[in-house]
Amino acid sequence: MRRLLVICLLAVSSFGQNSPQWRSAADVAEGARGSIAGTVVDIDEGASRLQITTDEDRFSRITVLTDSVTTQYNGFGGVINGQPEIFIGSKGFSNVRLGDRVEVRGIGRGNHALGADIITLLGRSVPASQTGVGETRSPSSISTPTNAPPSSDVTVYGRVEGVVRQVNADEGRVTIETDRREMITVRATRNTPVYYRGQTYQISNLEAGDRVRIEPQSTSTTGGEVSARSMEVIRSVQEGSGAPRSVTQLSGRVTRVDSASTTITIDTGRGAVRVDLTNAYDETGARVRPRDLQTGDRVTVIGSFGSSTDLFLATTVRFADTTGGGGAPVPPQPAPAPSTLGVVSVWGTVAESLKNGPMLVVRESKTGAEYRVNVTDDFVVKTKAGAYTTADRLKEGDAVAVKAYRDTDGNYIAQTIRIR
Repeated sequence: MRRLLVICLLAVSSFGQNSPQWRSAADVAEGARGSIAGTVVDIDEGASRLQITTDEDRFSRITVLTDSVTTQYNGFGGVINGQPEIFIGSKGFSNVRLGDRVEVRGIGRGNHALGADIITLLGRSVPASQTGVGETRSPSSISTPTNAPPSSDVTVYGRVEGVVRQVNADEGRVTIETDRREMITVRATRNTPVYYRGQTYQISNLEAGDRVRIEPQSTSTTGGEVSARSMEVIRSVQEGSGAPRSVTQLSGRVTRVDSASTTITIDTGRGAVRVDLTNAYDETGARVRPRDLQTGDRVTVIGSFGSSTDLFLATTVRFADTTGGGGAPVPPQPAPAPSTLGVVSVWGTVAESLKNGPMLVVRESKTGAEYRVNVTDDFVVKTKAGAYTTADRLKEGDAVAVKAYRDTDGNYIAQTIRIR
């Protein structure tokens, strides 16, 4: 807890409890009913459909087919008559933004598409104004909205406890992960008290990794939302066990990347360790996020273990040569020819773009060594936002992560390029 607390909007309903929780496109079965959470990466207003990627299947897209009349949208508005605002059909679709984290519930269609019955907003990095007017009633009701919600929309919640995974103080929402691995969003206001060690804070003081207990305003809530009456920080992410933390380092290969929880898992050779990158930087002072790494990267991480030995809190991340050695990437100087192709990872900035010649020159951040990488103009480059561009559009000064083959003559041939 860094003296700031955030709101949690609880998005669990009887639908989610009785239907399977899909995790990737391969799980979406035609004719089956279920739900899936992911990030909006494309919106096609003409066809009333959007595409999402999930945390566990970031390189494939799931097409979400909406109905311009009946699809229900929760969490995109405010409160009417003390009840969460609901958008129906095209009004709700107009409020979806690229980058929104959503949960989609519906029926599987062919080609792993999903016909959406309900779309719930789980998180949004940048606040966006509404373009439609919602209504606090279920789509099947023809009555005027009242303070008495339809019984089919009522969900009973007691005290909620879990770990903060995402904080959006501007919109008064906090996403937490319960001990049952459920992702819940809780709604609060700036006046909602947050208690920690006998003192009172605001939701803006919450920090990812804090363990919190939520007291809801009512045990019966509508539309999958829970309004917090109060919040208590049981254990701060900065608190640990109370004993001084010893700084240490881990080295190994990345085996899993989880952007939702800001963690990676590395294999040290003696077991797997989860690493929290919330406060991690590289040696140049630049932030390191899960999206900056890929499975297979070799890294050295400096930090300390938290309150338990199952989570390592990283402060510095060093990127090592994937050919094995665990040191800095090998400079492109003449060397004895290896018997097989080697692979090298370079983290640095573009020193010379393809506009200046047939090779991309990358200056490594730590050592200042320059790598001349063979790459074609139309070589695919992944951007920070998860979209794609081409190598001929890279500019001097762009921060990049390059994986390249090193052939028997010492030449570097691009395998993958990502913008950091």
